[in-house]
Amino acid sequence: MWCDRFEQYLSVRNYSQRTIKSYSGEVRALVGFLQERGLRSLADLSASHLEEYRLHLYYLRCKGKPLTATTQACRLGAVRHFVKFLVRQDFLLSDVAAHLDLPRRPRTLPRNLLSERETVQLLETPACDTPLAVRDRALLETLYATGLRNSELIGLQLEEWDFEHRCFRLRQGKGEKSRVVPLGEEAEFWLKDYLENVRPTLLRDAGERAIFLNRVGKPLTREILAKIVGRWGRLAGLSKGVTPHLLRHCCATHMLKRGADLRHLQALLGHSSVNTTERYTQLEVSDLRKVVQRCHPRENLRG
Repeated sequence: MWCDRFEQYLSVRNYSQRTIKSYSGEVRALVGFLQERGLRSLADLSASHLEEYRLHLYYLRCKGKPLTATTQACRLGAVRHFVKFLVRQDFLLSDVAAHLDLPRRPRTLPRNLLSERETVQLLETPACDTPLAVRDRALLETLYATGLRNSELIGLQLEEWDFEHRCFRLRQGKGEKSRVVPLGEEAEFWLKDYLENVRPTLLRDAGERAIFLNRVGKPLTREILAKIVGRWGRLAGLSKGVTPHLLRHCCATHMLKRGADLRHLQALLGHSSVNTTERYTQLEVSDLRKVVQRCHPRENLRG
């Protein structure tokens, strides 16, 4: 019963079907695990039950291999959401998952990172001979120019665009300052073209404030955004799978290689800690090693 209600709860809050399916599957796996161990009602759920489930995932084998830290964290993350839902529904008195430790995910960058040349090839693929092609060009340019997250891009509102200062002012949580994200000249050109000439033709509801709209005037979803970016990646002839988040990585990595300061990059990307931003330096170390191997007098002495 509660699993079904949880699905409805996620659906009403506009979670993607992919997320709903994933969360639902993880929650049903948890319930099955608890039932096997004699728990008859979720009302009796305790922190010790969840700790037992955490250890179960840690030792679980899938096709002979242990679950990755990322997979474990995703599964336990779904459990956390479910427990919070039960608390909101007044079914549980307290959040027994509040202190459930998640495995630390390894912070790695995608192997299919685009070079600057490949990125330009992607950006220039839309011929801009149709309104949707202009929208997509503006969308791609904005993603690469700003390094915005998927959710931030599709959530952009008209009032967050500061035309005078050529930047977005992203609204943060209550009481927090807006995050300022400047836009370069090329991206601004295409965004302006889209806002003035294309968005008005897509708009159906005058009250809609989302910047990027689909063909029927509704805000883009994560799924549609991924399809748009992936489609242009294929049309650009790129064998690497191109995603919106990949463009965020490309933005950060290319700027770092051109001398951007880590603190400035942290502010642009909206990282709460510079430690998160530092993962991009691993590429710089790799590049430096190649230079040393190629140029240092003591290298290549052994053939």
